[in-house]
Amino acid sequence: MNAPLSAWFERGKRYLKILLPVLILVFLYSQTHAFLRDIRPSVALHIMGRIHLGGHLLLLGVSLFAVSIMIGYDLLLLRWNGARLPLRTVWKISWISNSFNNALGFAGFTGAGLRLMLYRKRGVSGQGLLGSVLYLSLSGLTGLSVLCLLLLGGAWKDHALLQDHSWLLIAIIGVSVYLPVFALLKVLPLLKRAVGVEGGSNARWTPAVAAIAASFAEWIAAALTFWVAARMLHLPMDFRDAAGIYTMAAVAGIASFVPGGLGSFDVVALLGLNAFGIPPARALALVLVFRMFYYFIPLSIGLALASTEWLPGKEAWSNASGQVLKPAVRRWQAIWNWPSQMAILRDFGGWALAALVFLSGALLLLSAATPGQWHRMHLLEHYITPLTMKGSHQLTVLIGLLMLVLSEGIRLQVKRAYYATLVLLLAGAVFSILKGFDYEESLFLAFVFVLLWLSKDRFRREEAPFSARKIAGWAFVTLAVTYLYLSVGRLTNDLPERFVRSKLYARYMLQDQDFLHEAVLALAITWILLTARWLLRPRLPVSPLPDSRAFARLKAFLQTHRGNFLTHLLFLGDKSFLWTADGRAMLAYGATRKTLVALGDPIGEPAAIRDAIRTFREYADRYASTAAFYQVKAEYLPIYHEFGYRFFKLGEEAVVNLAQFGLTGRSKADLRAACNRFEREGYRFEMIEAPFPQLFLLELREVSDEWLGDRAEKGFSLGTFRESYLELAPIAVLKDQEGRTAAFASLMPVYDGGKSVSVDLMRYRKGLRSGVMDVLFVHLLQWAKASGYERFNLGMAPLASVGESEYSYRGERIARLIFLKGNHFYSFQGLRRFKEKFDPVWEPRYLAYPKNAPLAKIMYGVTRIVSRSLPRNGK
Repeated sequence: MNAPLSAWFERGKRYLKILLPVLILVFLYSQTHAFLRDIRPSVALHIMGRIHLGGHLLLLGVSLFAVSIMIGYDLLLLRWNGARLPLRTVWKISWISNSFNNALGFAGFTGAGLRLMLYRKRGVSGQGLLGSVLYLSLSGLTGLSVLCLLLLGGAWKDHALLQDHSWLLIAIIGVSVYLPVFALLKVLPLLKRAVGVEGGSNARWTPAVAAIAASFAEWIAAALTFWVAARMLHLPMDFRDAAGIYTMAAVAGIASFVPGGLGSFDVVALLGLNAFGIPPARALALVLVFRMFYYFIPLSIGLALASTEWLPGKEAWSNASGQVLKPAVRRWQAIWNWPSQMAILRDFGGWALAALVFLSGALLLLSAATPGQWHRMHLLEHYITPLTMKGSHQLTVLIGLLMLVLSEGIRLQVKRAYYATLVLLLAGAVFSILKGFDYEESLFLAFVFVLLWLSKDRFRREEAPFSARKIAGWAFVTLAVTYLYLSVGRLTNDLPERFVRSKLYARYMLQDQDFLHEAVLALAITWILLTARWLLRPRLPVSPLPDSRAFARLKAFLQTHRGNFLTHLLFLGDKSFLWTADGRAMLAYGATRKTLVALGDPIGEPAAIRDAIRTFREYADRYASTAAFYQVKAEYLPIYHEFGYRFFKLGEEAVVNLAQFGLTGRSKADLRAACNRFEREGYRFEMIEAPFPQLFLLELREVSDEWLGDRAEKGFSLGTFRESYLELAPIAVLKDQEGRTAAFASLMPVYDGGKSVSVDLMRYRKGLRSGVMDVLFVHLLQWAKASGYERFNLGMAPLASVGESEYSYRGERIARLIFLKGNHFYSFQGLRRFKEKFDPVWEPRYLAYPKNAPLAKIMYGVTRIVSRSLPRNGK
């Protein structure tokens, strides 16, 4: 697929996923808007409040049973794969997978993906695992297909709804056909290949009857929950009526591709109940009760169970599934962009805790927006004043908004967010009691508090990314939530006249201006706290520059460990050192604002390089900073990739194989001519060893200042004229006929047992004949070869061989244009041609940066660190 067609396909896929559910919901609304206008949410909530405690407990038991019965899928899965796990573990995995799948859906891939990861985490593997998980996912609709067949056969009642709405009849027939299609998977190879499970479903381990039975148990239990909810609301319906309505609503929810069938299921359920003669308010009450007990409560329990889990990133699923899934399934997976839909897999437990905190905030706002139960408030008034009740209501709104914002801090594992959320959860539980004796909300908040308190070790970050853009984003979110709060408050407090006339009801009702006052005050305080949080955000701790003890430790370390071409630059003293906990590896880095840049790869024992990368990434992550690695080699790229890094090619480093270097041949004619010319003019080469005479250093300073001119000295990845630094290695000089230093170059030891040496600082006087640096480098290479070195590093040619492919990243293609057209600013091509004269081997060097960090920001940070001015008279 060519690039334009691929881009068109990606855009079309995104639009399809958005437009299709929207179009279906719009269509359903057009079919049902006439009776939807008659629904009074306030009356529906009043009806819901009449369910007694025994009814709540019965509904809870039935709904928990309905979700628990889905363990049949997992028992089949383990049996087919010849695995055994404790029943408690199987139940936990089943509950997490099914509660998430009910709420999120995504064509069944949510439950399938979670099952796959959770079972693999516990050692259940094998080539058949993925196929059997996929087969079970495909079997999930067969139970609904059975219900549709029973509906068409007259076992369930539809009260002529299918006759009046042909679109619904078509959908029912379409789902009914699914059962025979699934049954034929076992016997028709062509159909198996088309679906993509031919390697994973065979007669030995995939009995279709068992899979269909497990699916039927799931759907009939859900229909039972719907019927029990209707009975608790005293609706005149038998099970056949409830099963018929539920079947039609479930089909609409599946067809809409909306997670949990949100909107489509509800609208069709209301339409069906209306056809059965159920008043609109009672119909809405039934839908809300069913949503609460079959979706919300099981999902909350699933989130609680998931808070103890950790799963690998989505790449692990992608790599595994890409090798096993058949093309047809991969296409289906690509349409839904799964597992990108499931980014929660990176830290499943942390995401679950954040979701619980977010739900807690939403629950507080919903509770504050809806009218309380008058008999509870009347009882509470005997113990506290109305002013306390009203103040608690106001604080509940504020706490709800703050908890929505803090949920991101919980996801990012920030300590401050952890402690603040604990306080808010306790306060929310107390004020929920004081505002209207809403003990249900208090119990939920207490439950989340315990889970969060038990997860203290998860919160290790001192800070999280907190930019002005994020402030603006949360300001918009809180504004939107406040608008929803006001809308729900006005809708649910719109009681019929008979209730308003009652002094008992009117006494506890909130007016529109009360909601507006509370919402504006809570929103203002939230914004003030957000702004203060941004202004008072802690800075990255100052990293100390190395002192004499740090340098002594580094020297002792290099006596037993190998360095690299950049290691000697650590002695410049402008970088901070970071060691692993066991001291087996280290790196040096510079910092600017919230960007940390390590110079090159870590050095140390090969087995400890991974720990050094992890240590640096975690250190930056703890303070909401970005950790990048500058000029890394290709051999460590797989390790960086494991830690979530992507790469930008910086250029190539020229490394000369000294055994093959010489001045013979036609290609070296220019170098021979230059050497002969300078020799005839009286120039001579010398290698000066430390310690250096003071007059010699003064002369080098003169050459360096003349070369720099008005430019500032740089550092970090470039050598700097500092006497204490220059004293650490020999210096090569080229003197003219008068004995003055015309050019010089300092060397950098590579600390690899004397095999390699690198050039460092290079300076020359102005006005010299061209070719002076050619001559200096020829002598340097000859000296290094005679001294027994094997390799000589000439340094990097920036942007060399970057972005040459049409498939390169956009940033690298732009860098290619700079390399070709930017000689006015920097001699990119000239530097490459100069080093090419010595026949080097070109080794690529990369910038490794986190995939969620903008490349432009990282490059700006690197430029700032490299370009920091250092005093020219530095010692």
